[in-house]
Amino acid sequence: MVEFLRRLFVEGFDECPLSDASLWGEPAPHFVHWREEQRRWESGIDAFAGEPNLYFGMEFD
Repeated sequence: MVEFLRRLFVEGFDECPLSDASLWGEPAPHFVHWREEQRRWESGIDAFAGEPNLYFGMEFD
C-alpha cells in the first residue's frame, strides 16, 4: 500500500489508477484523522487547508 501511494503521489503509473485524480502528483500529501477533520469542521475550519471555511454556518436548499 505504501508503494502504491508513493507512486500515486509521484505520478509513477502510466495513467492515474483512480477515478479521482485529485491526489495524482500531489507534491505535499497529508493525512487528517477523521476525528481531527470532524473537530475542524465543527469549529468552522476547512478540514484539509486548516483555514476558515467560508461557507461555515450557511444553509443551502
